[in-house]
Amino acid sequence: MSSLSVADKVLLEAVLGMSGGYVLDFSNDSFAEFFHDLNIDVYDTERYPGFGDSKANRLRALWRGGTDEEVATSLRALIDYIEAKRLTGFLSYEVNDASMERVRAVAERLAGAHQVDDQVPTAVSFTTEATVTENKIQIEIHEDIYAHIKRYLATEDYFHAVEESYKVVREALREKTGSEKATDAFKPENQPAIFGHAPASLAEKDFFEGVKYLNMAIQFLRNEKSHTLATSLERNLALHYISLASLAYDLITRYVSDELIEKVEDLITKERQSYSATRFYRVFDGGRWIASVTLPDELSSPSVRRVLKEKWLKEADFTRSFDQSNIVLMRLELVADALSMADIDTLLDLPTVDSNGYSQEAGTVSFLEYMKDKYPETISPKAEERIAADQ
Repeated sequence: MSSLSVADKVLLEAVLGMSGGYVLDFSNDSFAEFFHDLNIDVYDTERYPGFGDSKANRLRALWRGGTDEEVATSLRALIDYIEAKRLTGFLSYEVNDASMERVRAVAERLAGAHQVDDQVPTAVSFTTEATVTENKIQIEIHEDIYAHIKRYLATEDYFHAVEESYKVVREALREKTGSEKATDAFKPENQPAIFGHAPASLAEKDFFEGVKYLNMAIQFLRNEKSHTLATSLERNLALHYISLASLAYDLITRYVSDELIEKVEDLITKERQSYSATRFYRVFDGGRWIASVTLPDELSSPSVRRVLKEKWLKEADFTRSFDQSNIVLMRLELVADALSMADIDTLLDLPTVDSNGYSQEAGTVSFLEYMKDKYPETISPKAEERIAADQ
C-alpha cells in the first residue's frame, strides 16, 4: 500500500485530468502500454484490486494497492509525459508549473519512503515531539501518560505524578506481552508485539536491547519509590523522571499492529453490513451506532486513534459505493477527537463520482453534524456551507 495522503490524491486527480474515468489523453491501449514500459501491469486486478476498469480507476487502484516505489516511478513518468505534451503543444488543458513541481515532490517523497522501508521494516507508528531552543529542550509528554498524571501535576504532587507515570509504562508492557517485568517482556518472542517486527539488523537488535534496559531502569526507579513513604519530590527532578517514563512508553507503544487495525476495520465493516440502508442512517445520525459496538481496549489510547486517523484519511475513497463511503465515515467517527479542521476540509475535497459519472458519496452531512456537535472547532466555513446546503 502506498503512502499517498488524501491531499496528494486530490492534487494528482486534478493534474492528471482524471474526471470521467480518463487519465490525460491516454487510450486504453496506450495507457496499458505506458505502464507496461514501467514494468507495472496496471490492469492486474489481483495485484491492484478494487475500483473499476476505467483508466482513472486502475490508477486509483495502483495508488491504493501499489508500493511507494511503483507509485513514485509512475508519477515521475507521468510528469515527464505531461512535460513532453506541453513542449509540443498537444496538452489539451492547462497545468501550471507549481502543480507539476508538487507532483514531483510527491514522487520524490514516496521514493524516499521506499528507501527507508528497504532498510528497516516498520509498522504504523506515532511518536511525540521535542524542540530545542539554545540549551533548553521542550519535550511533549506522551498524551497517554499526561492524561493519567495531569491531576497530580495540577496539585504539584510530584511524587505521585512520577509513581503513576511509571505505572502506565508497566501496564503497557503487560498489555503487549503478558508480563510487566522488563526482563521477561523483552524476550525475543515478544519483540514483534512491542516493536512491530523482529530486529532486522545488529543495529536494530542493539536498539531493542537499549529500550529493554531503559524499561528496566524505569522499573528499578519505580521499585525504589514504591518501597518508600510518599515524600515531596523536587519539581525539576520529577519532570526529568516523567520525561524518562514518557520516552520509555513512547518507544514501546508507537507501533499499531496490523492485527489491531484489521480487527477494528472488520468490526466497522460488519456493523455497517448489519443494517439496511434506511436503518443505518437512523443510527448513524449523532453517532448512535458507536454505542452498539464493543471496541478493543487499545482504542482508548489517543496516540492509537491518531495513527488510525492518519491511515483512514489516507485511504478515504468516496467513489466506490454508498456502503464504502459509509464505512469511511464510520471509521473517522471512531477517531473524531483526532481530526482537525484541515482534515475535514481535505475530506470534503475528495472526488465523489465513480467511473460511470454517478456520485457514491453518502452520509457526509450526518458526519459533519456529528463533528459540529462533538468537536465544533473542526468545522470550517466550507463545512458549514455543506451542512447548510443540505437543510
